[in-house]
Amino acid sequence: MTVVFVATDPRGKKVTCTEEVWMAHVLEGHPEMEGLEGEVSQAIQSPLYMMIYQDRDYPERNIYYRKKSKFTYIKVVVEFLKDDGVLITAYLTDSVKPGEKLLWTPVSKNS
Repeated sequence: MTVVFVATDPRGKKVTCTEEVWMAHVLEGHPEMEGLEGEVSQAIQSPLYMMIYQDRDYPERNIYYRKKSKFTYIKVVVEFLKDDGVLITAYLTDSVKPGEKLLWTPVSKNS
C-alpha cells in the first residue's frame, strides 16, 4: 500500500492518504482534484478558520475545508476509528454541507 501523504491535524491527529483511496475515492469521482494532493494535505493541517466539523451522517468522520478560490472550497472527509484517521474522499464545493456540526476550534480544544 503506497502512501500519498500523511498529515497531522491541529489536534495532533495523524491522517493517512493511500494511493488506492486517492485514485478510487478522490480522482475517480472528482477528476478536478488531480494534482491537489498538497492542498488536501494542507486542508487537514491548517483547515479554514482552524475549524473541524463532524459529518452529519457519519459521526466518526471529520470534515476539513480549505479555500481554493473566491467561491470554491476543498472539502476533505477523514474517518477516525481510533486516534489515527484515513482519508475517505476530497472534492470541490461551494459551501459547508447543512447539518455538519462544528466539532473543534482552537478555543474549544476538545476531541
